[in-house]
Amino acid sequence: MIDVIEALRRIEKAAVVNQPRRVRIENAVGLRLWEDVISDTDSPPWHRSMMDGFAVISNDFALAEDDDKTVVSLDVVAEIGAGQTTAIILKEGQCVRIMTGAPMPSGADAVIPIERVVTGSSDGHVGERVSLHDPHFRFGQHVSQKASFFQAGQTVINSGVELEPVHIGLAAEVGASHVTVNAPPRVSIITTGNELISDCQIPKKGQIRNTNEPMLSAAVARCGAEPIPMGIARDYAESLRALMAQGLAADILLLSGGVSAGDYDLVPRTLEKMGVECIFHKVCLKPGKPIWFGVFQRPAASPTLVFGLPGNPVSALVCFELFVRPALGLVSGRSIDMKSVSHHRARLIGSIKGSGDRPVYHPCRLELSDGRLFVEALQWGGSADLLGLSHANGLLVVPKNCGDYQEGEVVEVIPLVSRFRHESE
Repeated sequence: MIDVIEALRRIEKAAVVNQPRRVRIENAVGLRLWEDVISDTDSPPWHRSMMDGFAVISNDFALAEDDDKTVVSLDVVAEIGAGQTTAIILKEGQCVRIMTGAPMPSGADAVIPIERVVTGSSDGHVGERVSLHDPHFRFGQHVSQKASFFQAGQTVINSGVELEPVHIGLAAEVGASHVTVNAPPRVSIITTGNELISDCQIPKKGQIRNTNEPMLSAAVARCGAEPIPMGIARDYAESLRALMAQGLAADILLLSGGVSAGDYDLVPRTLEKMGVECIFHKVCLKPGKPIWFGVFQRPAASPTLVFGLPGNPVSALVCFELFVRPALGLVSGRSIDMKSVSHHRARLIGSIKGSGDRPVYHPCRLELSDGRLFVEALQWGGSADLLGLSHANGLLVVPKNCGDYQEGEVVEVIPLVSRFRHESE
């Protein structure tokens, strides 16, 4: 039976960084762009009005621009709304009623806002003569010039950028409906057991609710990966194979339950019959000893990492924190810091009993005070006690074959990253 560090070394050796993949832009926010996004259009694609008002020829206002009292009267020859065009070529003495975002008509080079219609004159509809007074008129005003933002063929988002909502809008503007990104790992999740029922059902005698699927899905999502809950597999080889065959298409497959040595613990041998190579089975720790890890080689894709987690929920979550979270980092291109696994040190509040032949990862409360880390072991009923674990923000590591720890002694701890960081901020 190997120890935790050796298990992590084997996981590190087996993991392969995910290849970038193309995803729809609306699914790419928060991901790192792998290839430049290049525009297929000018922006704006044509001269367009930035105001509701009248498209005019600047020469009609040349004599009026130095005279605050001068009123210019023009014939309204057309109207253009957003999404519309006109074939009219504007001549001096004419104007076109225009809406915000509409393309400028040929010949026009400025826009007079609707607010500049002289009070008491016509409203300026087609066929009328409108009187306009704009004492601050300037050539080209209120017109967004073609290609003034960017041009066709221009790189608008550089590779390496972590995509924000504004980038998604920009990609849509330039026709990039899909982008190539370092996508998060996809993690299939299968819970096993004849005793399991949905969390919305009332358990009968001998039944328990399926806590591990939503718990592991949430843990995967908290790591920035994509959980794929696949439901409950019964303790029959046929049921297991059916879901495993689908789950092995993901980057990581998590199974909970069925990995011990009982008659109904069919997960390891079923996986091996399906071509999954066993890398290790059982790790020296408590809770979580029965954990199984293997690798499935996929054609034309990176291998699928397969974790058989214990069925008890605390054991499953502890194994997730110790082994699955680092694996998610590895396939995303991050390395494992072996020192961080158990080399945080804290001063003990209260006392805690020593352990037997396995190191114990005991739920605890961590607290920073005056720059020093303190830890208190929590009451805990064992590997099925989720309530006890829910009060924890770390794990206190009690080495194997050690004596009791007393108040004030320095012990090793592992912060539960997301919870401890949130409370420390």
